[in-house]
Amino acid sequence: MENEKRNFIAFNWHAFWLAIAQTFADKNTVLPGLILLSGGTQFELGLLTSIMIGVPMVSQLLFASYLTQKPKKKYFLLFGIYMRVLAFLGVAVTLYAVESTDPLFVIYAVFGWMFIFSISGAFAGVSYTDILGKSISPKARKRFFVTRQFLNSVGILISALIVRAILKEVEYPNNYIYMFSAASVLLFIAAAGFLSLKERPSEISKVPKKFTEVIKSIPLIIKSDSNLRNLVISVNLLSVSFTMIPFYMSLVKSQTELNKEIIGNFLLFQIIGMILSNFVWIRYTRAKGFKGMFKMAAVLYGTLPLLALLFVSFLPMEYFGIVFFLIGASLSAYKISSESILIEISDESNRPLYSGIYGTLNLTMALFPLIIGLLIANLGFSIVFVITSLLTFSALIFLKKMTCPVDTKKS
Repeated sequence: MENEKRNFIAFNWHAFWLAIAQTFADKNTVLPGLILLSGGTQFELGLLTSIMIGVPMVSQLLFASYLTQKPKKKYFLLFGIYMRVLAFLGVAVTLYAVESTDPLFVIYAVFGWMFIFSISGAFAGVSYTDILGKSISPKARKRFFVTRQFLNSVGILISALIVRAILKEVEYPNNYIYMFSAASVLLFIAAAGFLSLKERPSEISKVPKKFTEVIKSIPLIIKSDSNLRNLVISVNLLSVSFTMIPFYMSLVKSQTELNKEIIGNFLLFQIIGMILSNFVWIRYTRAKGFKGMFKMAAVLYGTLPLLALLFVSFLPMEYFGIVFFLIGASLSAYKISSESILIEISDESNRPLYSGIYGTLNLTMALFPLIIGLLIANLGFSIVFVITSLLTFSALIFLKKMTCPVDTKKS
């Protein structure tokens, strides 16, 4: 119990400081804003989204096949986090050093640093999920996930106010130099929480050790475990709308001039939505469980593209902040439910492998951002947004078939 309390604090310390750090480089507002302000197009925005979301998903299985055979993963986790610290610092140094260079060079240099950030995040993520699963008992998990999300949201609110002030008062590129420098320092502080982590060895099962053997085993694992299969399908369908979030900035830009003040305001609305919704999600999780929360995330994500179209078509642009408020609520619901379900349907012997399969088979996250810019350019926002909404709602069919053990105990 003493170790569980220590680890409970360590994970929440990390969550709080990580939330502050990530807001300074938010992938839904700040990073798209950086690309667009630098002269980037829909294609560059799609490429950035694919790097930030798709790269960690695709690379997780490679890391999982390696980490599955490691009883302890604390130092692998720390290594991944410190590489992310370096990536944030690299963006700041790039913007400082080549401020007068061709904007395209800056854009693609940022892509390079974000690739390092994303792939190291995948390496850390597999270790994080495994350590979390064995550090927090099933009885304490609901309290942990809701507490973590609350601290996460509070941290984001604090940093969002600072980011909004920096974006408003400081000119480009100095504002982004300050923000990425701060993100690097804050992420380093976040990692300190794991230095005190007490990790017990994982149970190691006789799973394939070679990466090629792991790949060959995936079809059988998916076929034999209906929970993992339905979770993978559901997440892919839900991710269609999830990957659309950065393109709401493009939708706004198509209707009005995009400036640093608008970016800051939308970020603030998103954070407020995350925080206020947590008070609802605490009760909702207790009543409906993780599976019920995941269904709510699917409903919210499916509704967002339709709402975005309605707002830009019939309301003044000032009201579009409501869309980002609901994005915040959706992100909060998804964060509470998705990782917790993966932990619940796996055990110590297969959790790293399940985490890798879950990430690798989330093909929508990896591929959709690459083509979304082309789809919007050829079909327009309306058609693409309606299709993504319908696909996301269809995730509810597969979620209904899924069994989450901790929720079954409730009912």
